[in-house]
Amino acid sequence: MDAAMNSAVSALQSQQAALSTVSDNLANSQTSGYKAVTTQFNSLLTQQAAGLGYPSGGVSATARQNVLAQGLVQATTTTTDMAITGNGMFAVSQGLGGTQQFFTRNGAFDTDAKGNLVLSGTNFYLLGWGTDAKGNVLGANPDNIASLQNVNINKFNNSATATTEYSLQANLPTEAQSTVTTLTYSNSATPPATENVAVGYSVLTPQNSANPPVTVYQLTYTASNSAVTLTDGTNSSTAGQPLVYTVTVDNSGNITQIVDPAGTVTTAAGAGVTTLTLPAVQPSDIGATALTDPTTFSALGSPFSQKTSISVFDSLGVQQTFPVTWTAEGNNQWLMTVHSPTNAAGNKSTGQLYDAGGNPVSAYSYNVTFNSDGTLNAITALSTTEDPTNVANLAAGVTLGTPTTAPINANQPVLSATYFDGAQPSKAGTAAAINVNLGTAGTLGVGKTDGLSQFSTGQSTPSIAVKATTQNGVQYGNLDGVSVDQATGNVIAAYSNGQKVPIYKIPVVTFPNENGLTAQNDGVYQQSSLSGQYTLNTSGANGAGVVQGQSLEQSNVNTSKEFSDMITAQQAYSSASQVIKTDQQMFTSFIQVIQ
Repeated sequence: MDAAMNSAVSALQSQQAALSTVSDNLANSQTSGYKAVTTQFNSLLTQQAAGLGYPSGGVSATARQNVLAQGLVQATTTTTDMAITGNGMFAVSQGLGGTQQFFTRNGAFDTDAKGNLVLSGTNFYLLGWGTDAKGNVLGANPDNIASLQNVNINKFNNSATATTEYSLQANLPTEAQSTVTTLTYSNSATPPATENVAVGYSVLTPQNSANPPVTVYQLTYTASNSAVTLTDGTNSSTAGQPLVYTVTVDNSGNITQIVDPAGTVTTAAGAGVTTLTLPAVQPSDIGATALTDPTTFSALGSPFSQKTSISVFDSLGVQQTFPVTWTAEGNNQWLMTVHSPTNAAGNKSTGQLYDAGGNPVSAYSYNVTFNSDGTLNAITALSTTEDPTNVANLAAGVTLGTPTTAPINANQPVLSATYFDGAQPSKAGTAAAINVNLGTAGTLGVGKTDGLSQFSTGQSTPSIAVKATTQNGVQYGNLDGVSVDQATGNVIAAYSNGQKVPIYKIPVVTFPNENGLTAQNDGVYQQSSLSGQYTLNTSGANGAGVVQGQSLEQSNVNTSKEFSDMITAQQAYSSASQVIKTDQQMFTSFIQVIQ
């Protein structure tokens, strides 16, 4: 009878435990990420059965958890809500900067007053990897949970991205080449053939505040035959490339200074000399008919020239505009001159241009040539010399007469400058330099028109047509909100300038045995010896589940099953009570017999 009593008592205790799990499950039927707990019953024996004796032992009850049992994932209206479909848990810290980590399936995260994502109604803060603007994880040892940081949105309240890549599509009209002065001669071939040299010029520095006022020009001589070199008796060009001079003209039209390609300065001073003449240039294949060199600018006329601009953004999100002058040089060649940056209106200097050697300059130039079919042939950086009377150059300490070379990268122009607003410099040779893509250059049949082209426009007054520009910079913008990318688990910040930038990546934490985790208050779990060591995974990788944004995983409690289990526990409890009552009556009868 004692054995029966003990067995019945153990049944009461076990069914009470079962009822407790049912009660807890029903209480959390609306708790996000909650996992229903079941009760496992196991029989107990005091000894093996022998003969007519049965050793009633009773029963024990054990609570069993199934942490990764999937609950229904439902969409929400809160952009910071998250859910995991599949294996894995979110990592959280207890308090900001807490060194002890916990894990949860509940993704109901809110933003606190300081912009941290916190599990709603708790003191547990979401952890994630910091990322670069492309979503790549930053920092060392990303497999270690110490590499995670509290996810804080306020760190990214505004955004700006400096331009590093700029592309231009434009047509330079072939009709413009006819306005360039062409000097003809007979070459040394037998019989002689007519060749020519094109002469073009563009304003390098507009009339400035020097005393007296002067204007600085860039003067080019280009042979029509790409195998011909040019010489002025001292300087010689590379075959197919122009000879480039810097010419300074005063307010009266007098040439007061000429700087040759080597940087040698000739000044109109002394011995009654008030004005210089333009350089006398001769081609290498000169024949019977000599070249008649111009002596003044008035003999050259006015070559076609038009200004455009390249607009980019510095690291502070401020628009910077680089004026560009395009001048026709003849023989399918153009002079592209880049000037120091200004504001959008072009009436205020906003930065300082630098050449390939890191010297401050007011401008630098490129020779742009085209094939006979209008495709881009080549882009060449030119060496020119800054005018020593330029006030800005004097203030910047530019060495007089030193040739400056335009920066170039992969045979494409580079914008190299510093900015007066304190933004990060876009210096050539650094990752912040602005690479300008003018299209695919090459010989006939290789060059393309995916950037610059030179086609006839059929217009009596030719004009450069800019078709399209693209660049990867973004102006300053304020944070509009955040969302979670469904595929990558990245937290994406959206800004008023239209930019969307990954700022964190949410890891999915898995364990060898998730059911061995130790349950804590607030729906979080702690690693234990039974669960095994954690593993950090990106969303959907290595068998881990996928992070879903603006969604919550509902409790997986089945209320119908819980009510059924409750009735079963109630009946078993009543039956055990009846056993105790019956056993009591039998014991009473036994006592009466022995009395």
